[in-house]
Amino acid sequence: MSRSRLFLIFIALVIWASASVQAQTAVVYGVFFYSPSCPHCHEVIENHWPQIQEQFGDQLQVLFVDISTLNGSQIMQSARTAMNIQANGVPMLIIGSEVLVGSLNIPARTAQIVQAGLDSGGIGLPPIPGIAELFEEALGVSGIPTAASAGIDVLSDPANLLAIGLLVVLAGSLLLIVLAWNSVALRAVITGQVGWIALLLGIVSAIGLTASLILGSLSEPPVALIAGASLILFAIVGGALLLAPRQGHEPLRGAVRFLPLIALAGMLVAGYLMYVETTLTEAVCGVVGDCNVVQQSAYARVAGVPIGVIGVVGYGLILLVWALKRWGGTAWADRALFGLALFGTIFSLYLTSLEPFVIGATCVWCLTSAAVMGILLWMTAPLVIAPAKHPARGRR
Repeated sequence: MSRSRLFLIFIALVIWASASVQAQTAVVYGVFFYSPSCPHCHEVIENHWPQIQEQFGDQLQVLFVDISTLNGSQIMQSARTAMNIQANGVPMLIIGSEVLVGSLNIPARTAQIVQAGLDSGGIGLPPIPGIAELFEEALGVSGIPTAASAGIDVLSDPANLLAIGLLVVLAGSLLLIVLAWNSVALRAVITGQVGWIALLLGIVSAIGLTASLILGSLSEPPVALIAGASLILFAIVGGALLLAPRQGHEPLRGAVRFLPLIALAGMLVAGYLMYVETTLTEAVCGVVGDCNVVQQSAYARVAGVPIGVIGVVGYGLILLVWALKRWGGTAWADRALFGLALFGTIFSLYLTSLEPFVIGATCVWCLTSAAVMGILLWMTAPLVIAPAKHPARGRR
């Protein structure tokens, strides 16, 4: 073998050895935000993270931050501000400029991101103020590099635009109905043609949202069946409103007889969300939106109770009160129905506002439920708002 060939082999071995050493010494740094009361956090930490950590060993260094503490909450807020992160749910893993949220997204993508980072020489700390000091304190080392920052555009998902539009409509409806108590003219609007058209537009919106859910769940027949059943209920009510004779100056007043069909559609939607939240399964969303980011966020529960459970209970109460009104004739049933619809609309306003502006993602199932509450609000408003009085016309 010639000396030149031996020299080339030697150079190749040196390059290979150098690359191997670099690959072994490369490190990927990250920050994992979690809450002890978050079941999705426990799912990742207990069932997925051990395998990820075992795969990469010391080449993956992640700082776990408990956001239930004041210091941890401040660190997460600093991270969101510094990196322009719209999402606020946990579990949240930040590696370089990548932000992963949820018990499905983190296990699915972490290994790929870490391996790509190691292949390129490692990934430094996320650009979070004060994070380097915390890492150095935890690891006993200094001079850890920092990665470049990246942000999330709140308007990047068309579903976020739908959520914002629905927010405007719900807020406008709520304001109009509340103001009607002190305005005879507005009472006439609520129970008249404008209210009837608003109700019909709400039903059309619900049909559009459920159609999106059907298109997004064609590969999951049971889910498509739930969305399809809801769409059929909306379509029946919408068709009946168009074909049924209207009650003179107050066409909206007769719409309440269709309330159980709308409430049943809402219960189907809330029931699916309850199933997803209580079983920690992956949600099947529509053609737009990211239901799993929403359902796996800290805002999917209130005081530890899944939002879907609250929805099922709420729609169940509405159906119960309607039954008492229908067969029992109780005097308070009208006020109770309107009160439940009013509370549900306000609660839906709060939840819907979180999706585009705080969580950074929108769930079309949630938007459908919010639309249902808006429909119920318009249906029940005439029950408690006195209609405008029209002067009687005498015969000449």
